[in-house]
Amino acid sequence: MEQPKPGRTRRLIEEWLPIAEIGIESVRERTPMTPFPAPNRLHVWWARRPLVASRAAILASLLPADADRAKFLHMVGIHGDPVAAKVRIAEATRQGVRLGKVAYGYSRAFSYSPDAEDRNWLRKARAVAEFEDEVTVLDPTAGGGSIPFEAARLGLNTIANDLNPVAWLILKATVEFPAKHGRKLLARYEQLGAEFRRRAVERLAAFYPPEPKPDCVPDGYLWARTISCPYCGGLVPLSPNWRLDSKGTGVRLVPQPEDPERRYCTFEIVTKAKDHSAGTVKAGDGLCPFPDCGRVIDGDEVKGQS
Repeated sequence: MEQPKPGRTRRLIEEWLPIAEIGIESVRERTPMTPFPAPNRLHVWWARRPLVASRAAILASLLPADADRAKFLHMVGIHGDPVAAKVRIAEATRQGVRLGKVAYGYSRAFSYSPDAEDRNWLRKARAVAEFEDEVTVLDPTAGGGSIPFEAARLGLNTIANDLNPVAWLILKATVEFPAKHGRKLLARYEQLGAEFRRRAVERLAAFYPPEPKPDCVPDGYLWARTISCPYCGGLVPLSPNWRLDSKGTGVRLVPQPEDPERRYCTFEIVTKAKDHSAGTVKAGDGLCPFPDCGRVIDGDEVKGQS
């Protein structure tokens, strides 16, 4: 093991880092079907670092090697044993039992914000590691902003930038403006968000069918581009196949040809591959799904309409 240079205290990150725990929490942070951290929702960004890993790296780089590891885990937001929970979940899954949201026994790590007591402990602990003066975290290629976001949550002076103007604007919106304007910004954001939602719902309601049950929240929508059949005038949804998963779930188109002024297709979800409708586009050509037509639509016609 490399020996520390004279006069320099070894940092915690050089001696220890709970990789397994941080890894599990990083996966929990990005698990589909659960609310993602707010920065992720503001703008999609490639190679966005998990918040929990970013906070852990910053903390472990500032703390001395002998820092209180339990306190470190607490500040990172790991308030239980995710490794043991993972084993427990796997065993329950083998038995056909779903443990649900309480499987880990505590909220996901990123949702915990260090409080004044935590930041005071960090201030005292980092002094042992020769960081007695104010610490500045510099990230000149901040990208999606995970590192400066977590540095600011830890109460550290933070400088960040990125050559990409979108990343720069994300940094302004997620790090600088909240720190500068606080609750006033939140109130304005909620006001604008409510107005945006009202206008969006009003304009898009015609494109989304009513849900079949009360309080039903769809996971998502699948859309198909459409063209008009040049022979019968029917609206043709284009897809090479109608498979939805590998187990047989798919779509059966139900043509509605009765109204000559508005021929269209509704659909049914089926569970066997043999019940899927045939694809309506292949090698650039379309296929009309209406049984009283069923003609091939030339690729040039498809491209012309598209």
